[in-house]
This record gives sequence, C-alpha cells and structure tokens, in this order.
Amino acid sequence: MRALVCDGPEQALLREVRAPEPGPGEVLVRVTSALTCATDFKLLKRGHPKIPFPLTLGHEFAGVVERTGEGAGFQPGERVTSSVSAPCGGCEACRVGRENLCVTAFERPLFGAFADFLLVPERIVKNGLRRIPPGLSDEAAALLDPLASVVHGLGRAGTAADGGDVLIVGTGPIAAMLFFLLRGKEGTDASARRIVVAGRREARLEFFLERGAEVSRIEASPRATGSLVIDTTGDAGVISALPDLAADGGTVLLFAGLPAGARVSLDAHALHYREVSIVGSFHYTPRDADEALALLSRGAVPAADIVSARCPLDDWRAAFDLAQGGAAMKVSLVP
Repeated sequence: MRALVCDGPEQALLREVRAPEPGPGEVLVRVTSALTCATDFKLLKRGHPKIPFPLTLGHEFAGVVERTGEGAGFQPGERVTSSVSAPCGGCEACRVGRENLCVTAFERPLFGAFADFLLVPERIVKNGLRRIPPGLSDEAAALLDPLASVVHGLGRAGTAADGGDVLIVGTGPIAAMLFFLLRGKEGTDASARRIVVAGRREARLEFFLERGAEVSRIEASPRATGSLVIDTTGDAGVISALPDLAADGGTVLLFAGLPAGARVSLDAHALHYREVSIVGSFHYTPRDADEALALLSRGAVPAADIVSARCPLDDWRAAFDLAQGGAAMKVSLVP
C-alpha cells in the first residue's frame, strides 16, 4: 500500500509499504478521505513534542472497515471515523473527567491516514473509533477530530462563550469552526452578537466576511471587543496583545499550541485590575468527540465550506500547498 512517511523535519515521501494486519481488538480501515491539518504541517516542519518520528502523516479521516481482529466489535463495510487518541480511563486525569490530559493517551496516537489503509489500535478502537451516522458524508465525518477540539475549547471558555461579543484571532479552519459554532450557539441572539475575525490573509478575511463576520487586520483589531477573545495563531507576539483586546471581565482563550519553552508576556494590569482571565485548551475528551459528531450530523458546521478542495493521494504536495497557501481551508486527500 502507499503511505506518506515522515522520517524527520522536511523529510516526507510517499512510499510503498506492507499493509498491516489487524491483531486482536484492532481494526484495519480503508481510507476514503483524509484531511490536511496544521498539526501535520507542524510535524513536517519541526516535529511535535507528543508525536515522535518516524510516522505516517494524516489523522483526520473517514473510511470503511476492511478487516478486524478478534473482539474488535466492528464489522467489515462499516463507515468509521475516529479520535486521534484514547484515554486510559484509570489515571488521575481520567478519573476526574479530564481525559484530554490522560498521561498515556498519546503513547500511540492514531496517525497514518495519508495512506491507502490505516490500522486502528485496540485502545482507540474501544474509546475513539466511531461509526459514521447515515447521511453524513465522509469529508464531514473526517472533521470529528478538529471539531472536538473546538467543542472542548468553547467548554473551557465557560460562560464567556454563551453570549456577548467575540474576537477570533486567526483565519484558518479552526477559526472557521469556532465562528460557525459561536454564530449558531443555542440561547444566543445571533443578530445581536458581534463576531470579529482578525487576520492577515485577505482571501481568508473575505471568507469570513461573506459568511456574516466582521473582519479586521490583526494589527488594527479594535479594543474591548467583548467577553471572549480566542487565539488560533500560536504566535507569542500576538498572544501578548490579547488581554488589551478583551472587555473588562472578559476571557482570553489560548487555543493554538506553542513550541516547548515558548514564553508569553502579558499585561498584569489587565489581568488584575480589569479581571481578564487567561484560559488554555488542549485536545478533547470522549464527550467532546461525541458532541462534535452530533453537531456534524445536524449540519451545525457546513463541511463543504471548510473542506473545499480534493486531491489524489499522489498529489499530496499540491494539497499541502493549497491549504498552507490559503486557497482552501482544508483539502481532502483521496487514496
């Protein structure tokens, strides 16, 4: 089978490799759609603190069960998608409901979707693999992983996500999913809620403008935009300025990850005298993944707006260029 193997930073090659055989509790999936993601770009550029080389890239996917190991609980022909990791269920983080911080969840993350077939380990089969509901497209189902992270992030923001104005900093797919969920959040008056999206790419800003957001250049973002400010850039310089862009008593949500050792300078005056809160968000829990799949099934996120281009697996470089260059939010690689 073909697989896009990455041996280290800037070292990726589509290779012919041996197709895996599922062992007890494992599932072999024939990939039908695998989406580009900034995490894969980050891996290819500089590596990732929780995901070692070598590995086959790709983790947002949908597919069809090809073969199963004994006791897996799935049948050939079933359409499936999956979380990228699975909690152990027994560590302290898991016991208190913070499975996203499970100490062993990333010992064997589910990467390898940029390939003809993907082997799902037993632990992820038990706690992460999900059947795709009827009527949900493969490309929409493949958004499970990033949307679950967005669901978790909004949960971390607490009541700040429930009403009031919002500033989303960054214009990528995560920003788009945040915008769609905040715009349609139940119990809020969408017409009265001001959502501003700030970025640098004109084409991406136009994407949000066409869908009802206010837009701004990052350098010109208005002061006191509202109760919630969300960073999706992972840019330490941008993050340092965000408390000044929150309303008094507002919340700044740090959604995007930064490299190990990165430091951010924050205005202590804003945190103390204006009671601006800084909240981090990492990954998601199984409950977040369930909610994401339900939201996708209800059409809460218009998948076609986010997955706006398709490329054969052989054209992976062109797919990466489309997504990284901003011509598409996400590209579906089709084996």
